[in-house]
Amino acid sequence: MSVLRKPIDLNSLVSSYKDLPVEIFEGILNFFDFTMRYEEIDQISNFISNIYVEDRYFGYFYVGYKIPQIDKEFDLLRFGENYILNVEIKSILKEEDAREQLVQNKYYLSSLGRKLKLFTYISEDNSFYQLDDDETFNPVDFAVFEKLLVSQKIEHHPNLDTLFDPSDYLVSPFNDSERFRKGSYFLTKQQQQFKNEILKGSSRFIILEGLPGTGKTLLLYDLAKELSETQEIVIIHTGELNVGHLILHQEYNWSIIPIKEVKEIEQLNPKFIFVDETQRMYPWQLKYLIEYIQKNDISGIFSIDPKQILSLRERNYNNLDRLKSLENRELFKLSKKIRTNKELGAFIKGLFNLENMKYCNNTENISIHYFGDINQARGFAEGLEREGWQIIDYTGQNFNGQAIQRMKLNRGLNAHNVLGQEFDKVLVLVGSTFYYNDQNSIAVRNANYYDPERMFYQSVTRARKQIMLLVVNNPEFMSKLINAVNKKRSS
Repeated sequence: MSVLRKPIDLNSLVSSYKDLPVEIFEGILNFFDFTMRYEEIDQISNFISNIYVEDRYFGYFYVGYKIPQIDKEFDLLRFGENYILNVEIKSILKEEDAREQLVQNKYYLSSLGRKLKLFTYISEDNSFYQLDDDETFNPVDFAVFEKLLVSQKIEHHPNLDTLFDPSDYLVSPFNDSERFRKGSYFLTKQQQQFKNEILKGSSRFIILEGLPGTGKTLLLYDLAKELSETQEIVIIHTGELNVGHLILHQEYNWSIIPIKEVKEIEQLNPKFIFVDETQRMYPWQLKYLIEYIQKNDISGIFSIDPKQILSLRERNYNNLDRLKSLENRELFKLSKKIRTNKELGAFIKGLFNLENMKYCNNTENISIHYFGDINQARGFAEGLEREGWQIIDYTGQNFNGQAIQRMKLNRGLNAHNVLGQEFDKVLVLVGSTFYYNDQNSIAVRNANYYDPERMFYQSVTRARKQIMLLVVNNPEFMSKLINAVNKKRSS
């Protein structure tokens, strides 16, 4: 079922379905921008036929609500000042699956600071279950729900989306190492599906492909965590290790090595090799790993995003094609962005091609400032860093790197340091080397080793909640960007 953002009376929903012509009922669903299988309405009808309360208590239910970005869905929700009611509707009972779903619901709803009353209805045998405080799953009489329904002090919410901050549920193995190790997170439906298929499968090479924010790294590390309980594993990070890596290595004894030490795997003797940011690996390093995996009859799991490169030469590596050419391999393509909220995602798309700014409907979490002098920008950035903004700087190069040097804020982390990480508030500088070409796509002048455009892309896609751009000594770029943003706002 798709999300219904307005509360509805369950009697009204069932009556409309049973009493009105099909085309009229479909029109009502269309009016609510809502789709639902008739089988699901039948199950809801069966459920409420067991509830003996006054008709007025069947109102204010949200049907099929999904938390933005992560697509966590709830069948029936009713909000109250004293507690929240949740009922999941199932055709048949798979007890452990049903219990696990309510445990997940408890995790997501707990952020609202209300007591939770969580139930599952099974239409096949007309049975009813409750998740108790100790997370046991037990049969319960419908009368328990009736009392809760009558006693609930209804709480009205014009927009449920404002109650849930998706970033509260998005865990990074690096930035939230403790939560990750404790398992204080859940995978999305797509991530869980891929995980199940990988664990049940027997492919020698697994490829996790996806754009920034689709959850490649979390899925990779979640698989590593589970397999490490019974197998020897090694994680290879294509770059310098960050603080999160060091915590996982030192406190939890994970074998994590940077790509430059790849041949250490010969001493570690793993059964599974996990590789993050495979797109940045030298082709000879990938060739070595492939041959090692084949020779030793072990498995390799590679996460990759061909667009997340940082130097010009990496454009020609074609590591994804090399992996796809292997026998006994399986590709899993993550398609749903879960880290970056939709507004930031739309702005980033418009930022890299102004023609796409028409899809950016909200710039509330976007800030753009202009400075004519780099020193003024550095002073401004210093103040913002103290306020919790994560500055992501350009990585300098030793030879012929004057263009990049003129754009450096000289603080924070650089583009290479933040691979796989995420931050609530990200600040990035746009220097004079950037411009918009004839197709209104972002481009750079004078790139010769590291790629400023790709480093910029890497940096802005690390943001979860807010982006701040400091445009320095580039009035043409500022003019085109501001005009595109304002044109959308005035349309």
